[in-house]
Amino acid sequence: MALGKKLSCEIIDLANDGRGIGRVNGKAYFIEGALPGEEVQFSAVKEKRNFGEGRISKALIQSDYRRDPKCKYFSRCGGCSLQHLDHNNQITIKNRQLLSSLAHAGFSPLRTLDPLTGLGWKYRRRARLAVQRNKIGQFIIGFRQSGSKRIEAVEKCLVLDDSLDQILSHLPMILQDVPHSIKIIEIELVAAENASAVAITASKPLTTDVANRIIKNLYMIHASIQLWWRGLSESHFSCLSDASASLFYSIDNRLKIYFEPGQFIQVNREVNDLMIKKMVQLLSLESKGTIVDLFCGSGNLSLPLAQYFDHVIGVEGVRSLVNKAIENARDNVVTNCKFVVADLSNADSLNGITEMVDQIDVIVLDPPRDGAMAIMPWVANAGATMVLYISCHPSTMIRDAKILKSAGYRMSDVGILDMFPHTAHVESISLFVR
Repeated sequence: MALGKKLSCEIIDLANDGRGIGRVNGKAYFIEGALPGEEVQFSAVKEKRNFGEGRISKALIQSDYRRDPKCKYFSRCGGCSLQHLDHNNQITIKNRQLLSSLAHAGFSPLRTLDPLTGLGWKYRRRARLAVQRNKIGQFIIGFRQSGSKRIEAVEKCLVLDDSLDQILSHLPMILQDVPHSIKIIEIELVAAENASAVAITASKPLTTDVANRIIKNLYMIHASIQLWWRGLSESHFSCLSDASASLFYSIDNRLKIYFEPGQFIQVNREVNDLMIKKMVQLLSLESKGTIVDLFCGSGNLSLPLAQYFDHVIGVEGVRSLVNKAIENARDNVVTNCKFVVADLSNADSLNGITEMVDQIDVIVLDPPRDGAMAIMPWVANAGATMVLYISCHPSTMIRDAKILKSAGYRMSDVGILDMFPHTAHVESISLFVR
């Protein structure tokens, strides 16, 4: 079939990347901009033997849940893919997709949790920006276009925290004093509760004079914005501003989690709080005893859990995060947490954890998108009564969960976390009971 040819079909579902799924003469097409329940006309942009890809031209029959995107960059920016779908229906579809995938894999949870949702807009407290300089020295700053390496220059982002959105619009002015001899690779924006940070990865360090001029530009926006810088050969950022105000966020108005740019934090403050409360609620039947928190980061889950368990062991593969977790436990006067470094791509590295305690009662894990396949045999055989799995990718969670199922665990509870509204990301929390 010729590329660019106009076709039409009914949209029966959404794919995991947010594209509508339809069929033409039995062949599946993944159509950008199309929604379930619509009949659409689209242009074919790619043809494979078993499927095709397309881009919507117009909706012949429009979904009741279609909305006009609020963002003027929506059709080009690769950050959000579902602004044209009602937010509540986004959650409904993601929930259905997760449950359908679980059922297809042979899982039948006892309970489906209500989705944990927060603000639909202004929810991101952390973002990475692409950047390049044009021939006349102007900075082009924004997000990669969908399916492309091209940068869509963005002056305003509706999902960024207000403080970060304000910085975004002024970044070309802020960076105007950076010499042409320095190539900026990436910019990270972070909003803490006490300050905001602009963290820049670049080809070279800055002279003190240039750094001071950039800091002065930041202060023209707000006095609490910090400048952090990292050269390509450096493993972590250095604060070039007054670092007396260490970046932190709070959990339950009780714990302060200190962190630095480049270190992982959950980007959605409100949903992170709800996730922690739900985790504590799900594990309340097994409070006390020893809990192991795998992929613990700087203590986001370990420190709240310390209030409910006798002993918490946090395990992380990144030394700087473990050091920060130790500092956070000390600063919050949490004395029943121990944090260790272990290679979480190698189950043998966890043997020492088993030797540290007489019994492991609960395991919590919050792995990256590629899951925890390498250590799942250890998790399944550690003897824990409960395993709580926080996932940012359904397929890897289901793959890992099959190992728990084979070891005699039952999925008792599962629900989605609306961590990234207006995107196709599906995050979830699930509890397995032996």
